[in-house]
Amino acid sequence: MIPASHHGRFAGPNRLWFMPGTPAHVSDGALVVAADRVSVRWSHEGAPKEGEIVLRGPAPACRGDFTDTFHAAGGMVFHGHVQGSELRLYSTYAAGDGSPDWGWRIELDWCDPDHFTVRMFNVLPDGREALAVELRGARAS
Repeated sequence: MIPASHHGRFAGPNRLWFMPGTPAHVSDGALVVAADRVSVRWSHEGAPKEGEIVLRGPAPACRGDFTDTFHAAGGMVFHGHVQGSELRLYSTYAAGDGSPDWGWRIELDWCDPDHFTVRMFNVLPDGREALAVELRGARAS
């Protein structure tokens, strides 16, 4: 699914936003990319975090199983498709308190030959999106 040109290790800043328009929480981030999975490491307030997206199914459409130690310990199932040099995955989650479900969108971006980028967005019930996470990793040796 992810082209061989972008398999390997990448490192760069991880930016985390809890609210749009507020400063990002920045930490060192790392990615390990393979054809069928992306592993992510970062930290928040000094506590190490990690996650993984496991991809299944034939391109251009696929399933992505996402787990992490920050907000998806129980796992989330995503469905997505390749658009150019990006894989876009989408899922929903219960907002609680009787509100409509929210969406969660993940982009895996390999358009730059020397970088791999993971972006995650909250999708409000009205369809507006808010960037929540961005880790742009440069190829690490």
